[in-house]
Amino acid sequence: MKKQDKKPDVISVSDQELEQLKTKIKDTNLNDSEKKIVLTILDTYYWLAQMYRAKKLSLNKLRRLFSFKTEKSPKDKNSDDEDPRPPAESGNRHGKGKGGKNLGQGRNGEKDLPGAKRLSHKLEGVNKGDKCPECSIGKLYPVAPGTHIQFTGESPIQATVHETEKLRCNACGHYFEAYLPPEYRRKYHPSADVAIATQKYALGLPFYRTGKWQNGLGIPIPASTQWDRCEVLLESVYPVFERCISLAADGDILHGDDTGNKILELQHQLREEKAKRTGIYTTGIVSKAGKRIFNLFFTGNHYAGENLDKILQCRARETKAVIMSDALSWNLPKKVAVLWANCMTHARRYFYDYRKEYPKMVGYVLSLFRKIYHYDAIADERGLSPEERLRYHQKKSGPVIDKLRRWGLKNLYLKKIEPNEELGDALKYFFKHFKELTLFLRIPGVPLCNNIVERLLKTPILNRKNSYFYKTQFGALVGDVMMSLIETCKSAGKNPQRYLLALHENASWVKASPEQWLPWNYEANLPG
Repeated sequence: MKKQDKKPDVISVSDQELEQLKTKIKDTNLNDSEKKIVLTILDTYYWLAQMYRAKKLSLNKLRRLFSFKTEKSPKDKNSDDEDPRPPAESGNRHGKGKGGKNLGQGRNGEKDLPGAKRLSHKLEGVNKGDKCPECSIGKLYPVAPGTHIQFTGESPIQATVHETEKLRCNACGHYFEAYLPPEYRRKYHPSADVAIATQKYALGLPFYRTGKWQNGLGIPIPASTQWDRCEVLLESVYPVFERCISLAADGDILHGDDTGNKILELQHQLREEKAKRTGIYTTGIVSKAGKRIFNLFFTGNHYAGENLDKILQCRARETKAVIMSDALSWNLPKKVAVLWANCMTHARRYFYDYRKEYPKMVGYVLSLFRKIYHYDAIADERGLSPEERLRYHQKKSGPVIDKLRRWGLKNLYLKKIEPNEELGDALKYFFKHFKELTLFLRIPGVPLCNNIVERLLKTPILNRKNSYFYKTQFGALVGDVMMSLIETCKSAGKNPQRYLLALHENASWVKASPEQWLPWNYEANLPG
């Protein structure tokens, strides 16, 4: 049967018209079998239409009626890999893609727009319980409202000119002016300050570029004015940044890494002092404290390990913090005792870089790494607790690590791999940092890799690519505070612009009790 590309027209047929059509079909030259097929199709269509209008037939019942299969076939039992799906979902994941993510059509519906304004439009001319104006038989009853999405555009910063009527006495010269509420007397509304800061530090738009665009729209805001507004916003939000640092110190797992940056004032100072270390970096730190994730940035002449030292000196917990980073020594705190874990992805990358030179050997090593990551994905999808995840990795990933270790020692001993060749360097890195790379097999909750902080560093890198440098150390501090709060808010699943606006509008309360204005609890403290 040829597939119909065009959607068929839907028509309404009365009982009398249907009977007349069936009589004509019976009088045609079709044989009995053909007549039966056509008549059955007519009866089926009419029955389905009637049942659906009477709400006696749902789509699920329709699927079962025609035996449509909605479940995927089970995984091959002979496969060596374990099914990564949780037992409750195995074999019944209709509409799910890789990793259990929902598959969509690539378009956003009204449920995907939580930040959109919502307006209700009342139906005019008819009300609930009225007779249907079409058929004059049935009564109208409420159903789910229709939804129509409209996107509108406007410039990033809007301006409103309030004109107040003024009168002057021709005798005494006294002026009388129309009353203007206090909220309209502020030249820069808190939302303008927040919009300027988010454009700069969340989107990476330089002040001069935003100023040029605003000037073209007829609402000029110079770059210097934008910087002044960010300073004003900093006073409102800085107490929360300090509180985030103290809370991050008590995290279970802390990730750290660096990326290069520039501060012109600091560069000049280091040259004058002839300092041994002239590098300037932005350190990204991710602290996981239970379900809370703190994302922090620090820009200056210090490495990640030194910045972690400053944070951990505020730690109130007696247990040692777990630090996840790559194997560079400057990522390890020196003043505070910690448990150091190294990134498995970095170890894998050393082998991956030589896959063309040693296709067979590297292919085998990568297959072992693939199994470890596969087991970690299973643990995540099953929602295992840290202790359960540890036992699962010890059972599944432990033998894989041992196999990789024996394979490396064997090839080095038999001199199939020379220590001084490229693949030998990869093996030496793996053995040198074996204790740190396998900490996830001994301590609950230790992750496999440091990818979370490397993704976080994309924000300061974006600003560096667009703005090139900070002029002063204070300018770098403003950037660190804004980016830290924005990224922490995003990790909490909150709207960063609304969050910063709430802090700015309630600055006095924020200063008095910053712990009550974190992304996870600030909404409960907003004035009613």
